[in-house]
Amino acid sequence: SARVSSGPWLSLSYEKNKERVEAKNGLENYAFSMRNTINDPQVGDKIPAEDKAAIEKAVSEALDWLDHNPSAEKEEYEKKQKEVEGVCTPIITKMYQAAGGAEGAAPGGFPGGFPGAAGAGGFPGAGASGADTGAKPSAKGPKIEEVD
Repeated sequence: SARVSSGPWLSLSYEKNKERVEAKNGLENYAFSMRNTINDPQVGDKIPAEDKAAIEKAVSEALDWLDHNPSAEKEEYEKKQKEVEGVCTPIITKMYQAAGGAEGAAPGGFPGGFPGAAGAGGFPGAGASGADTGAKPSAKGPKIEEVD
């Protein structure tokens, strides 16, 4: 039987694909996390209707883009996530600042903004599993390590 060499090019290719898949999963997780946040009565009720609509529009567009670009490059997924964060971060930050960091505020930096616009795990009801125990600002939610 033929055997594939596991030369450096193979591991490089695997690593590049792994990073691409992680970026794709990161965008998808962030989008669903934002949707869960605005639909959570404890959080969503504190966000003005027009801001909720802006988040929903950005999330829907990102998820639609994901459906139509399943094989995009890592940089494209990261760029798209930054676009969605650009809409969501100011709204969520404003909501927590207006709440004065009062009841229900998540640990890790409110009301001065949520840690690194991290998405899942950064605020209540965001869909992260378990408690948010000292997530680093660079955390981007749950890691789904699936390589196609």
